[in-house]
Amino acid sequence: MKRTNWTKKLTVLLAAICVALAALSAFTPAGAQEWLLQVEGIPVSRAVYCYFLSEALRDAKQKDLLKADGSPKDLPALRRDVSARCVEFIAVNSELRAMEIPVDQVLKSQVAEQTAFYWRVFGRYYSSIGVNKQTLNTILTGQAARDQLFRAIYDAGGTKPTPEAALEAYFYENFVAYEGVRVFRTVLLEDGKEKDMDIPQAAVLRQTLVDFVEAANESGDFFGVAQEERFAEALSYGMPSVTVVKKGAGDMTDENVERIRSLAADKIELLDMPGVFLVARGVNMREAPEEYYQGYRAECLKALKSGEFAAAIKELRGKFRADENVSAAQRLYKEWVW
Repeated sequence: MKRTNWTKKLTVLLAAICVALAALSAFTPAGAQEWLLQVEGIPVSRAVYCYFLSEALRDAKQKDLLKADGSPKDLPALRRDVSARCVEFIAVNSELRAMEIPVDQVLKSQVAEQTAFYWRVFGRYYSSIGVNKQTLNTILTGQAARDQLFRAIYDAGGTKPTPEAALEAYFYENFVAYEGVRVFRTVLLEDGKEKDMDIPQAAVLRQTLVDFVEAANESGDFFGVAQEERFAEALSYGMPSVTVVKKGAGDMTDENVERIRSLAADKIELLDMPGVFLVARGVNMREAPEEYYQGYRAECLKALKSGEFAAAIKELRGKFRADENVSAAQRLYKEWVW
């Protein structure tokens, strides 16, 4: 992350962020103006700090790092985590400013919609921890800026652009598509629940699907045959549709992904997979790159560069000094976790 005139740009940037955070305090309840942390002299308000504390506690719970009463097993580690999140929030925006990259207007619009949704669903919770809608919007904008910084580095035209050939190679190696219908080997009970078919039931279904594949290949009308009364029920009234699957996604083994890759585009086949029959033909995604490759290009870029970017962000955070308001932090943690 190369900088030019860094000292001057950082000074201007820090002043701008300081004004923005100061403005946020006008929308927070009494006492919320008290800063909990300073990053390069920029005070992080109680509202902003509380947001990142709530996120850190949520992640700690998922990692089994909380005690039965909800307090952290390692309070100093939790405080370091919150501090790192606050530093990253400021550092990422600083880096974008240093690179003279304005916040994308489409991104702002998306964040506004996201904020409205989060506030509608979780507004009561955010209010309970001292985070108002204005603060939430600012934080979500800052977090979205992380994706913008990622693209500014690794996307086409970035400071370290990823070769298009590498992205295409990753896509065609890891993604495959088919046109077909998945038929689950389950039966519906009277109480509305489902159970797995027994062996005879599964055998009957399989034979019906074998007949369907034969009829569809003979007629050349995949959709028309799927609507015929003798096959529609067996297909659960599903119609053939195009589906893209990815290796390692978890919903299908890599072995079955490769079986789908081997499907011909001009022949319908029946594949027997765990818990499901797949009646399908292959799709040549190279014939429609705008529809397939371009739709997953961003995912491929993240898959290839997320690790490198995480290391770069860690290095960037290390260039920013953070100072905690110890007494204020202790009061807050007593309210939250003790």
